[in-house]
Amino acid sequence: MSTIKAPGILHRYTTNLVAFEHTRDGISPNNSLLFVGGLNQGFLTIPYAQDLAAALPPSYSFVEVLLSSAFSGWGHSSISQDVYELGQCVEYFQSLRPGGKVVLMGNSTGCQDVLCYLSYEGSRPKVDGGILQAPVSDREAIQMIYPAEEYKRYNEMAQQRVKEGKGDHMLPNEVSLPLLGARVTADRWLSLASPAPEHAGEDDLFSSDLGDGRFRSTFGMAGKRGVALLILFSGNDGFVPKAVDKQALVARMEKAFVDAGGQLGGGSGVLLNASHTVKDVGEARDELLKRVKNFVDSIDKGTLRTN
Repeated sequence: MSTIKAPGILHRYTTNLVAFEHTRDGISPNNSLLFVGGLNQGFLTIPYAQDLAAALPPSYSFVEVLLSSAFSGWGHSSISQDVYELGQCVEYFQSLRPGGKVVLMGNSTGCQDVLCYLSYEGSRPKVDGGILQAPVSDREAIQMIYPAEEYKRYNEMAQQRVKEGKGDHMLPNEVSLPLLGARVTADRWLSLASPAPEHAGEDDLFSSDLGDGRFRSTFGMAGKRGVALLILFSGNDGFVPKAVDKQALVARMEKAFVDAGGQLGGGSGVLLNASHTVKDVGEARDELLKRVKNFVDSIDKGTLRTN
């Protein structure tokens, strides 16, 4: 364990939820990069947070958004709830900085939040761009972690709970607490584990076996809204099966987005040698910082260079 110190401002963007804005001396940004972490993440748990906050153009601030699903809260939350709360945070910062740009960034499961925010039907505050850093399949990751028989048994257990009208009830501790770090409801387990044959889980957005039609319904819908997107898939991500062709998978995501009219950032693609959270200081992290900086800067200046 260690002590982390970071200068900043804690914003209460709605009654019970807050966001932490990293600040820099002498800089008053008008644009906001709102960051959402993955499962079990919260403030200052992503290793590159402070480096990214320092690397952004002076016109941007880096803001870590605390949703009710943060830390262990993901086990009884949902993507739909995340999107609603993220909308409240976007509205807050747009009111705080009228006319300023707002870009969303997610890591891991936070990428589901970002993509769903960009693609879901319904009324939400419009944003200027999205960044998906390590958009991995939770289903494929779970299948790497759990033996096949356990995965099957827990799916059946959750499906039975849902049939009984108990989808919001917690599954036994053994299902998720030891390996995933939190207790989980039947509904959220099925959203993440997304059993065959339908693979209909709300969280199942990035699996390598999804058809192009599924990508058109998510990435394509985001593209139709004309938003800018940067995909940064970690080249050395331990939560991705070794058999997955990362380059080909990212290319399919990008195609669905661009074919629908979306603006793809010039740095989009696989981030070579990067781990899931780009935890190690070095070339991979430097490349991450550079690509994010260039992307948000181009949105601010209206000079987006597409792939």
